[in-house]
Amino acid sequence: MSTDLVHWPAIAAEGFPFPDAVSASRIRDEVSAMLVSPDPEVRDDHAYTAAARWIREGHLDEVLADLGDTAADRFTHPEIQARTFAPLVLRCVLTRGYAVPGTVPEAAAERWYAGFSSWYPSERDTRGWDDSLGWLHAVAHGADAASAFAQALPAAAPDCWNCAPTG
Repeated sequence: MSTDLVHWPAIAAEGFPFPDAVSASRIRDEVSAMLVSPDPEVRDDHAYTAAARWIREGHLDEVLADLGDTAADRFTHPEIQARTFAPLVLRCVLTRGYAVPGTVPEAAAERWYAGFSSWYPSERDTRGWDDSLGWLHAVAHGADAASAFAQALPAAAPDCWNCAPTG
């Protein structure tokens, strides 16, 4: 097993094949660190793109709960890009957990929901785009996570989620 850091530009250029010679925990650590980067190429084009694909493909199943914990901890991060990419990671983790039962403990999803439900209605930086940080999308990313939470934790859904529109 290699102790070198993953060469992310090469991984991206090759279409994000999973680096089998690198442990899932190492990938988790690198991706998690990159997801707070103010550089949108590092954060969006490398870390998030790789994480989303590899979570969906099951390469990170053994570290899903850790990825979720790290993402949920970022709802109180001082930097906006860290806060707005947290719900995207949680959406990926929750979607994988829903698709493959047993990969995400319900207690973990409930813990993440507590952090999310505190952050989402109180986030004040709702810019979609920043010239130096790139895409942020707190509102849209939060909506994606809310949808994933509704699927993963249907009992936590407010009564109004089940209401038909009136009119």
